[in-house]
Amino acid sequence: MRSAARSREHWREALRLLGVMASRGVRPNAHAYAAAAVACETGGRWEVAISLLDRMREQGLPPSVIVYSAVMACCGAEGRWEEALQLLAAMKAERLAVDVPAVNIAISACARGRAWREALLLHEQLRAWCSSAEGRRGGQMLTERTWGATIGAMYKGGQWRKAAELVGEMRRGGVGPQPPWST
Repeated sequence: MRSAARSREHWREALRLLGVMASRGVRPNAHAYAAAAVACETGGRWEVAISLLDRMREQGLPPSVIVYSAVMACCGAEGRWEEALQLLAAMKAERLAVDVPAVNIAISACARGRAWREALLLHEQLRAWCSSAEGRRGGQMLTERTWGATIGAMYKGGQWRKAAELVGEMRRGGVGPQPPWST
């Protein structure tokens, strides 16, 4: 499955392997679906990646944070930030344990789509959650990736002052820099 995900032309092979597994009585797990979503990302097939979530549900397998994150990354890679945000909302509605990496993926999707306002809102919501008792109890904190994706969104959206302000906040918080062009 992982080797099928490596090549842009092999997303169909990854989906075929899911079908082969099922036809042989092997129930594909969340990791198999996540690998298929990665293959869809490599192949630029965000619509197919989203359909994997429905396929999982049809097979009685609830989508996990891992699969949602892979599908969000696929949407983000194609500039489909609205879909990534819808997926993040669906994760919350399904009461999945949305974590910092999942929100980072959504912020990165917003950065790629030049949706700086949405990226900043996610950043602020994540910061508030990490500062809450629940977030602190779970050891959640903003990462270099969080800051880099948000700063990148500001940069791409022409919000130079806000980007500089965030760099200052990041440095004051003791977080190392991640270049905004890496998102």
